[in-house]
Amino acid sequence: MESLNGLSLDELSHVQVTSVSKSPESLSQASATIYVISQEEIARSGATSLPEALRLAPNLLVTQVSASNYVVSARGMGGNPVDQNFSNKILMLIDGRSVYSPLYSGIYLQAQNVMLQDIERIEVISGPGATLWGANAVNGVINIITRSAASSPGGLVSLNAGTNEQNVDARIGGTLDDHTAIRVYGMAFHRGAEELADGATAEDGWDNVQGGFRVDRTLERDSLTVQGDLYRAAENELNTPDGMLYGGNLLMHWEHQGEHSEWQLKTYFDQTEQFAPAGGPAFVLNTYDVELQQNLAAGSSQRIVWGVGERVNVYGFTNSETLLLDPTHRALTLGNVFGQDTFALGQSVALTAGLKAEDDPFSGWALLPDVRLSYQPGGDSLIWAAGSRSIRSPTPFDHDVVEKIGDLTFLTGNANFLPERLDAYEIGWRGEPVAVLSLSVSGFYNDYTQLRTIEPASSTVFLPLYWGNLMQGTTYGIDAWARWQITDHWRLTPGFTALHEHFKFEPGASGLTGLAQAADDPSSHAYLTSSFDALGRLTLDGTLRYVGALPDPALRAYYELDVRGAWKVSNSVDVSLIGSNLLHARHLEFPVPYGEYIERNAGAQVQWRH
Repeated sequence: MESLNGLSLDELSHVQVTSVSKSPESLSQASATIYVISQEEIARSGATSLPEALRLAPNLLVTQVSASNYVVSARGMGGNPVDQNFSNKILMLIDGRSVYSPLYSGIYLQAQNVMLQDIERIEVISGPGATLWGANAVNGVINIITRSAASSPGGLVSLNAGTNEQNVDARIGGTLDDHTAIRVYGMAFHRGAEELADGATAEDGWDNVQGGFRVDRTLERDSLTVQGDLYRAAENELNTPDGMLYGGNLLMHWEHQGEHSEWQLKTYFDQTEQFAPAGGPAFVLNTYDVELQQNLAAGSSQRIVWGVGERVNVYGFTNSETLLLDPTHRALTLGNVFGQDTFALGQSVALTAGLKAEDDPFSGWALLPDVRLSYQPGGDSLIWAAGSRSIRSPTPFDHDVVEKIGDLTFLTGNANFLPERLDAYEIGWRGEPVAVLSLSVSGFYNDYTQLRTIEPASSTVFLPLYWGNLMQGTTYGIDAWARWQITDHWRLTPGFTALHEHFKFEPGASGLTGLAQAADDPSSHAYLTSSFDALGRLTLDGTLRYVGALPDPALRAYYELDVRGAWKVSNSVDVSLIGSNLLHARHLEFPVPYGEYIERNAGAQVQWRH
């Protein structure tokens, strides 16, 4: 059981992060809007799945649509499924392995499962990260970093039983020799079906079984990590056979620490297979990736990072009667080279400039620049400003898709579809005005062009429709949060995001389905977490979250509350009571028919560690 004594505010501000510059740096010096979800926060939240853990980041909006389907977005652009527009402008990595799907552009969040007890931290960046992480890191980057095998020895078993969720997690770790540690884990998860508008069951229960391993070998100047996972998931479908999801991955990461530089080589293989109910579309996607990176210290005032990478996505798609890809098989090769230089302009001013050149299989080469200026006036305060460019690259769903109604071709892809582009401008401040309070405030202005639209075949022939790039828009707003250590035993963490969106069609656009096709985002969302240590062995935690109204399709604003009370029975056994969505017996987070009513859940958890 984690206590507030685990990480003080000062320690949290000096946590080492890697997502901003692809090299270790103190959070207090990172010139970006970044929130770090610690292991302490995850443990105390009572979260039982990765999407629920991501709700802890105030700069993310996590929306549950069904028992298995979650949507995650940052600074808007969360999609609008009514118009086949999905959240596709945020990148997620697990230990450096991208889980962004090149098939449709987005994240199959239901396929991403991590044993929460083995997460070291989750770094959440709002704003573009394309210069380092590549295309599709448009509005943000989520980097999930797990613990090394050496830092998680012994055994752990966690059992959770709730009214709508049950899961079991087990892990054992140890050493093979003085330099090598190993960890093996297994987990199983079940969530019951949610409800339809009339109160009937949606019959969309979700089951997931996953296992994996990690081996870490550390020598004086070299370290090697090999890790992998296998999973199988099943989603119940209303009046049809279950949908199935299978997958696995294997990753190798080598680091060499020299006198003045560090080399990293990372390579991984990832396979995802999805089988829809009888007659539905299915696919198999294999990803092969290799990346080489060097971090170089050029004197005491300059830090250079550069690298090259190649990724090959090989897929086969099984067409259904209504959804087809033509061709059904492709091998998509994505190459890149990048460099970034951070150098001091004095004792308290630093300038970072970077550029990535990326060769997309559909749209060719793209240049993705980033410039950041930071100023440290004293103490742990940091003022920073940035200008960046990022793109959402085309996919087979943009390029090759064919949708039919009976024998009628309703919509086709566009062989000339262009990348959606963002030019982003940010300014922020982070600091600790007093010892018990840390603050982060940032403002952003995003200029989008070449956004996807739906266009008729011609001025005289309506069908088939096709994807165009005839929308542009601007968004602006603020991200803000704080950590307030009221007493040694009580901490409050409030967070708030305000968002304003303005879209318009370019000349020649049809305007079909209106501007709402760009996104259906709330103008604000907020949360407040309270963490309290009581009576030595008892902890009480609660998170109240607010999501503003959705404009089109409309959904009124809502509040929800999650709580957890935990008792440390002994040094090896914790018992906790967990409640989620406690303010309503059921509630909507996205309008019907695409959203289902999410039910209240209450349960108990027992965790044993040795």
